[in-house]
Amino acid sequence: MKITADVGIIAAGPAGLCAAVSAAEAGASVVVFEKANNVGGTANMGMGPFGVESRIQKAAFSNLTKEAAYRKFMDYVHWHTDARLVREYFWKSGDTIDWLEDMGVKFVGALKMFPDSEATWHVVQPEDGSRPGPRAATTMNKVVYKRALELGVKFFLETPAYRILKEDGKVCGILARNAEGEEVELRCKAVVVATGGFCGNLEMIKEYTGYEYGKNIFQHTDHNIIGDGIRMVWEIGGAKGRMSIEATGGRASVGDGDMEAAILSIAFAQANLTVNKQGFRVCDESIMQNSSVAANIIDEQPDKKVFNLLDESIIKRYRRSGMPFSSSVIGAGNIDDFDVRFTKLAELYPEHFFAADSLEELADKAGVDKKNLLETVEEYNDACDINYDDVFGKDRRYLLPYKGKRFYAAIGRIGGYGTLGGIKVNWKQEVVDENSEPIPGLWGAGSDINEIYDGTYMFYLPGNTMGFAVNTGRIAGERAAEYALNLD
Repeated sequence: MKITADVGIIAAGPAGLCAAVSAAEAGASVVVFEKANNVGGTANMGMGPFGVESRIQKAAFSNLTKEAAYRKFMDYVHWHTDARLVREYFWKSGDTIDWLEDMGVKFVGALKMFPDSEATWHVVQPEDGSRPGPRAATTMNKVVYKRALELGVKFFLETPAYRILKEDGKVCGILARNAEGEEVELRCKAVVVATGGFCGNLEMIKEYTGYEYGKNIFQHTDHNIIGDGIRMVWEIGGAKGRMSIEATGGRASVGDGDMEAAILSIAFAQANLTVNKQGFRVCDESIMQNSSVAANIIDEQPDKKVFNLLDESIIKRYRRSGMPFSSSVIGAGNIDDFDVRFTKLAELYPEHFFAADSLEELADKAGVDKKNLLETVEEYNDACDINYDDVFGKDRRYLLPYKGKRFYAAIGRIGGYGTLGGIKVNWKQEVVDENSEPIPGLWGAGSDINEIYDGTYMFYLPGNTMGFAVNTGRIAGERAAEYALNLD
């Protein structure tokens, strides 16, 4: 089958969908190839994008400006990124939230991820009106997809692209193959690659990031995202971008999607004692509310794991007064019948959860150095007694001593929301070669080009990865359409 269009887009995740709509709104004919049988990609597992100076924020009297957010972001990454690319993204982000609203996307508001973050996370209101949670952004994807269809965009689902065509130094098309094995050849003037990274390709993860799933990183593998867009770009001379894992600190993966474990683990995500296997404290535990920073802390520990500790006295206090940190995804958690529920988890996942009637027994079960743990707890309890942490200077509000007769531990590991980078672009999102020269007719968007964090996800401005996807998708679609419609 041979078809033609002005713009071809590879993949229909949030970046590809927004690229399709923006290109079509600019007057281009658009074809999208998607390997799955639905659209949305990993955004179907998310909750909403970043934005600053949106109508929603202005209505809430937010005083965060795009200039202030930009400076906060650039200081965070020490300017170790393409400053102009980040500027283009940030300056577009508020208008993109408005653009999505005008399409019909509803947001519950601009929220914080945790107390110390900014309210930049525009969480999508599910179409059924339920409380937002994991997969809330599926509703956004459906709305954008509907808008694309209204604009005449043609989608080929279950039709993975496998090659980008290039003639006389310019991109000129895409080869794909549908579910029946028939080859589909698209001849077009511009191509946008938005395939979402390589988080399902365990070999690429090991080669380019040094992590191994199931060994030193856990959770959130999308087996359908294997770096095929990155490979296609490399094959026609595109340069390799900086590649990393979008790491997050948390418990080890147990029972893929075990919500009971996730809800109960919120108690362990509080600012209580956290030690490594040697029995030593590793940080001011309140810092670990930022799970991307928590991943860095865990990455520095032996075996890349920590042990979050609780005892019955702390559980009783939480039951009486509530927990300081809740989860924006799961909620405030539930610690009713904590001991009974935890015991069931420990039986299901004996390598991840531990309970004992003494610290000595807990250390033996968890594999933590007993002598050091006892000394650490004694030192920590002394700090609680004098209301001052001389080791890490933790806020006095979180200094709760271990005085109970029942103790609990949960292992904290590194998880990966996804991967970042692989395709090198300039600030205009044009894919460049090894000499930093643009490849005419080729743009990148979303996680394939996202190397803006300098290794640590910017959770202080939450919603960034999805925000980067929808904004760079929108920008790439606009620029690809302009190029295609003006090409001689």
